Formats: sequence, C-alpha cells, structure tokens
Amino acid sequence: MVMYIGIKSIMVILTSLIIIVGNIGCITQNEEEKAPSKVDVIIGLTDSTFGFYPWWTSYDVSSISINHNIFNSLVSFDGLFRIKAELAESWNNPNNLTWRFRLKKDVIFHNGYNLTAEDVKYSIDSIKNNQTNVLRDLLLSINETKIIDNYTIDIITFKPTPVLLNKLTDIFIISKRYQEETTEKWPIGTGAYKVFEYVEGSHLVLERFEGYWREQPDVKKATFKFIEDNVVRKNALINGEIDIADGIEAVDYDNLSKIAGINLHLVTYPLIVYISFNFRENDTLNNAPDRKNPLFDIRVRKALYHAINVDDIIKRVYNNSIFAEPASQFVTPLIYGYNSNITRFQFDLNKSRDLLNQSGYSEGFDLVMDCAEEQTTHTKICEVIDEQLSLIINFSLNILPVRDYYDKILSRNTSCYIIGWMAATGDGGEIYDYLIRSVDNETGIGTYNLGYYSNPEIDRIGEEINYIMDYDKRLKLMQEGFEIAMDDVAWIPLLSSKIIYGVAEDVNWEPSYNMILKIEEIKL
Repeated sequence: MVMYIGIKSIMVILTSLIIIVGNIGCITQNEEEKAPSKVDVIIGLTDSTFGFYPWWTSYDVSSISINHNIFNSLVSFDGLFRIKAELAESWNNPNNLTWRFRLKKDVIFHNGYNLTAEDVKYSIDSIKNNQTNVLRDLLLSINETKIIDNYTIDIITFKPTPVLLNKLTDIFIISKRYQEETTEKWPIGTGAYKVFEYVEGSHLVLERFEGYWREQPDVKKATFKFIEDNVVRKNALINGEIDIADGIEAVDYDNLSKIAGINLHLVTYPLIVYISFNFRENDTLNNAPDRKNPLFDIRVRKALYHAINVDDIIKRVYNNSIFAEPASQFVTPLIYGYNSNITRFQFDLNKSRDLLNQSGYSEGFDLVMDCAEEQTTHTKICEVIDEQLSLIINFSLNILPVRDYYDKILSRNTSCYIIGWMAATGDGGEIYDYLIRSVDNETGIGTYNLGYYSNPEIDRIGEEINYIMDYDKRLKLMQEGFEIAMDDVAWIPLLSSKIIYGVAEDVNWEPSYNMILKIEEIKL
C-alpha cells in the first residue's frame, strides 16, 4: 500500500495504493471525439482511481505518474533522480534566497494559450496560499514569487533552501487565464499528451498533443486500463490485450519469462519497508503510566533488530532474492544522503538474548505489532516477523483493515508497526523533517514520527541540512546523522522490493527508478 499524505513523501505499507479522490465520474472532451480510433499503446495499471491536477485531493503514485504526461513542471527528475530542465530553460541563484528561472519560449498549453511567467507565479501562489492543498507542504519554504519579465521569474525563499528544485518536480504549471475563465474541471497542460476520454474505474485515453514543445513522441494514443486483479492483468498481457502491465507478481515471473513476445523488467522500488516503535519513556499506551516502556531502552531495540533475519524474510516471502534486497538504512542507494558505511545489524539470537538480559527482560515482554490487512506479500512479511520475534519475546500481530490501521498509527496509538517510506524528492532531508526529528506540531516537523522518537543531535543535524547550500558539506552531515539514528535504532530497516513490469516485445520501454511512466519515452 502506498499512501501520500499531503507531502512529497510516501508512506507505504507495501504495494497497493490507498487513494482518496473526489467523484470524477465519466468525462469526455466532446461527442465528436468519442468515435473509435486506433490506440497505439494499452497499459494495464493496478490502480483504478486517481486525480487530475490541480483538483486532486490525494498525492499518490498513480496520480503523479499519469499527470506527468499531461503537464510539465519547471524541472523534473530523470530516471535516476537527477534534476533536469523542463519548462525552465535555465536557472541560477543571484543570492542564497533567490532562485531565478528563465522559461522556454514558444511553449503552448493544450488549448493554444502561451506559457508565460504569469502562469508559473499563479501555479505556485495558488498552492502556497491554499491551506488545504495537498502540495502545500512542498512550498512552505517559499516567501514570494516575483515576475521579472514574460519569461523570467524569481522564487524567493525565507531561508536558503537547497532542495527547492526537488520539491518543484511535481508542481505542474497550469494556465492562469484558463483557470480563471472556466469552472470546467478538464485538465489543460503543456505536456506531451492531452486527455481524450476518461471513464472512472475503467480507462483513461490520452492523445498526443501536436503542439508539444519537444520532439513528437512515437505513441499517438495511449489507453490506461485500470485492472486491479493481478490474474486478469497478467492474462491480458499474455493474450496481447495490453502492451505494458505493472505490478506483475514475483510468483508469475518464471512462467512469464518463458512466453515468447513478453519481456520482463525489474526496477528497485525507492522505498524502505521498516519497523518502528513507541519511544515514550513510560507505557502510557497500555494504561500503565507508572510502568517503564521496554522500547525506550536502546538495548531492547537492538535486541529486536538482531533477532530479525531479513534474508529469511526475502527467501520465504519473495521466493527469490532478485525480487527484493535487504535494507540497511532510511533510503535506497540512489537517494541523496545514502551512507554506504552503514550496514545491517547481524542476525544473532544469542546477542538478542544477551541484550534482553542486560536490560532486565530475560523473560521477554509483551509486544503487539500493528499490521494492515492487505495482499499476500504484506501478510507473509508480518507472519515471518511474528515467528522470528516470538523466539525472544511475547510477540503478536494486530492485523487491521487498512483504514483502521492508518487511523491507529496516525493517532500515535501504536507500540510497534510495520510500514515504509519512499523519499520521492530524491533527497534524504525529508526523512529528518517528517520521520526522525522530534515532533513539533506547530511547525509540522516530525509529522510522521509516529512513536515520538527524539534525539537532540538528530534535531540539530536535521535543522542544519535544511539550509546548507554546499552539496558535499550537506551530504556529509546528512550521512553522519543517518548513522547516528540507525545506531539508535530509530527504525529497523527491512527491505526494498522490486516492481516487475511485463512489456510486449514490440514496445521499447524501460521503467524508471522514479516510478513515473512517461508515454513519450515509449518507442514503437
């Protein structure tokens, strides 16, 4: 399960999305365009709902990926989380608080309106000034926007903001004139494709935009079919009904790899599945405020870490190590901040028991881990962890319906939980701001620090890296902080899994690490 909760980060249980969207229903541009037409590429997606920008109410993977085909941002990521120019021709920093962007000229929206700096200012200000916009957290560092001329705009921040470019990658630019003159919720962008037809829960058809500012892509029309059932989606690929299928299950990999006409691609999902805890000193969650919380003791947390055999989890849940890999820290290797010096704690039950003896829990203690009732993969991971930790403590699972699970952990009513985080900004700084800095409700720091983890040194480092503009200095400090937090067992990192795509052999496409499926990258 993947869930964006109003920020550029993803809170993840494992694989399928929870998306909260408004009732969009069925929309088509006009009756004449409903006529059947050849569809060049058909893509089978696991997720049946999403939102169109700028009206979406959930910041989820499906919405981001599809909207990237309709809209452009000032800058974007390439497949390896490196910043590249999009609507911005260039940018520089006149001073530490100012980012000056020069726009590409002769860019037009799908309705023929010209792109200018007015549209960029409108796009940013309308989000920044809307308290309920799900993207607002990305722009909190911005003080103001100033138009220099028709194709130049300054974005001025309150303090030096080294990750501003990363945060702008999903701030799509919309037409000020169009938004102000219509109440119609029909997406109009500058992207390579425009919406042709959308039937909620069924399909979305995108049509190539002939006025696109880049080279015309190969695909003229692309249909996204929403096929939640894994077996149905797999069979549609086998039967040639779709050209690309996401979310192929690991158990189907061997059989599909033997079928002529189908290529399989694996890409590491840039998220870490992990376990975290209640770090409060006393056991207030179990109505025992005078009783010490065992998890407050670092020796207990280390004991639990040493008792988890992640290789066994991968072997039993994924059947093959090519589908997942052990995680040692908060981010995957391509994310800025990854520290190659951090290694996993060794699986060692004797050491676990020694640590429990030292901390006064030689007989163990009771611990319940909250899990979401979800797909087979998620259930199996929880069950294997249950077996492993039950060898040293009185461990049990509390498996809840997905929404009940989120209600419980987001209210910080949890002693132990399994979840995941995807640093979708490509920058590890968000790990500090949302997950491991001390909770501060006024500033929003620690919003998803669900167990009240607190370490003054982490707070200091997390504050400093927000404003250091020097790339190498910031990286070194961030890596130092990650090492401190991992030694403190702020999390028990488990694994990062891989997504499997099935692709028809006459379609030339490679999935990207950033999980964005851009139709213009497909070659026929």
